[in-house]
Amino acid sequence: METILQRFTELDEVKNAILVGKDGLIVAGVMRSEDEEMLGALSAAAFGSISNYTTQVNTGDAHQVMIETKAGVVYMQEAGDLILMVLTHGTGNPGRVRLEMKKASRQLLQIINSY
Repeated sequence: METILQRFTELDEVKNAILVGKDGLIVAGVMRSEDEEMLGALSAAAFGSISNYTTQVNTGDAHQVMIETKAGVVYMQEAGDLILMVLTHGTGNPGRVRLEMKKASRQLLQIINSY
């Protein structure tokens, strides 16, 4: 799993990439900042809230979330019972980040399903 996350560090715009359970516990991470546990817990809470919101407004479950801020972009992609979270500087190609996240999610699901 670390190898899959490591691929994100090759993208210049990526600051952090973590894989977190929907309970907020970190499964794996490639961090350039120090507070991995807090980031994991907040990511799980945010994704859960957004997923609840999309269900309430009858648009179905959320599978991918993108939050744009002044300082960067937060991407969250569901991978089974896990959430892949990538934090960027906001520069670069968002399409490339999303494509890499989809690839990584498929690979992570294969790993999870093999256990």
